[in-house]
Amino acid sequence: MPKVSLSQVLNESTLFSLLTKEQKQKILNNSTHLRYKKGETICKQGAFANHIIVITEGLAKTYLEGSNDKNLIINILKPVSWIGLSSTYNEITYNFTAATIIDSSICFIEKTVFTDILLENNEFSNDIIGRLCNDSKHFFNKITSLGNKQLHGRFADALLYLSKNVAKSPSIDLSITRKEIGDLAGISTESAIRLLSELNHDGIIKLEGKKITILKENLLEKLSKIG
Repeated sequence: MPKVSLSQVLNESTLFSLLTKEQKQKILNNSTHLRYKKGETICKQGAFANHIIVITEGLAKTYLEGSNDKNLIINILKPVSWIGLSSTYNEITYNFTAATIIDSSICFIEKTVFTDILLENNEFSNDIIGRLCNDSKHFFNKITSLGNKQLHGRFADALLYLSKNVAKSPSIDLSITRKEIGDLAGISTESAIRLLSELNHDGIIKLEGKKITILKENLLEKLSKIG
């Protein structure tokens, strides 16, 4: 069972702050709130997208599946965050896979109920549009990084993303594996391990087990710009 009730999430999270009491109750009546173990698949690329998903506890990733276990991580998601907004309209299937990184709680909202609320509530609709625009900007930045930057530039982008967008701290202590860091940067696990060792040796980061602390953010920014 989830540690935090869905009712508590609906009433306390900024994700739902623009909804009326009746709309929150509508979501409560038409959703499922489940506990997932580490590594479990939340939704599958190509599967029917019948739900809009919210991570309410834990940590998750969305990624594009490739061949030979070569995946490209698009986002690392902390609670409380939407998963699957891109499938709200027109898309009948999920265009990515989502999986838990640690034990997590996941809420599945009936998509028809979600779209009905969007039609009823203009402020909420505008908020969702804004989030979709931010997602698009992140995706375009990702494509630019992968297409125009070399190994070091892409890896610097991945570490800066984890620090600024996920951990929101110079210390990245998120139970993320070296493979996942590689998948986030679009490089192999071996390359990720080697680059972490190089940056640690150069004093740009500090490694303590799985914890990564950025010591010289300005040099990482420089690596990102040089590409």
